[in-house]
Amino acid sequence: MIDYVLSLPTWAGCGLSMVAATVAGLAVYFIFYKFILKYKREDLKDPTSSLFRVVGMLVSLMLALAFAEVMGDLKTIRNAIQREAVAISDIFAVLKLYDLEKTQEIRTTVFYYAQAVIDDDWKELADDKLGQQAAALKSQLAQGVMNLKPTTSFQKDLMSLIMADIDLLSDYRFIRLEGALAKPPIYVYIIVFGFLVTMACFGAYNPQPPLIALVTLYTLFVGLVLYIVLQLSDPFQGDIGVDPSAFEYLVNRLKSDLG
Repeated sequence: MIDYVLSLPTWAGCGLSMVAATVAGLAVYFIFYKFILKYKREDLKDPTSSLFRVVGMLVSLMLALAFAEVMGDLKTIRNAIQREAVAISDIFAVLKLYDLEKTQEIRTTVFYYAQAVIDDDWKELADDKLGQQAAALKSQLAQGVMNLKPTTSFQKDLMSLIMADIDLLSDYRFIRLEGALAKPPIYVYIIVFGFLVTMACFGAYNPQPPLIALVTLYTLFVGLVLYIVLQLSDPFQGDIGVDPSAFEYLVNRLKSDLG
């Protein structure tokens, strides 16, 4: 169900999540209203009100924690993407310093790798895997660098910088895959349960139009926040999350440098 919602366009997935939360919430409200109606309602209002406040506070706290967690993960992924682009740019620049003619083919591979991240990797990350084309170009890049034979101390120093940047590239690329494989925080399911408990507590009150309107707004808001949390937990799907803009800028720069 979650994968289906996230596969929809943002507006459709958001709308579906909000409608589902509203339907589920109102259904629980009316079911418990009918159940509580059999008993003395005045005797239940005070304890139900206290329970409602406690559960509502816990649900709000857990929503805040879930949102903070996915935002922290999103920041980490964005930072890794930017640093990977910087590592690629550094590799390209140092290769030029190493030997402009001998590294022409390797620098072309660097360019194709950056392009493959956009065209290949990003599509595959939406399916929780890395692109084979980008992986092959990365291996080709590493092999090309290993075939270089430094003859001066300056070239040896440059070779150390290149190898360090290739290691960084691998690390940041793995962070992208790890971000694509991430699952929604486990307590999202507890939030859903707490939300339904909150709606059950509303059953102690008569379904008057103002109350129904406020309850509907509450369920719509909870559905919206849950959708954002779920969407940000898989940032390579949909319009909310990360995009390859850093690599697009990098490709334009490398293309102009290659002529």
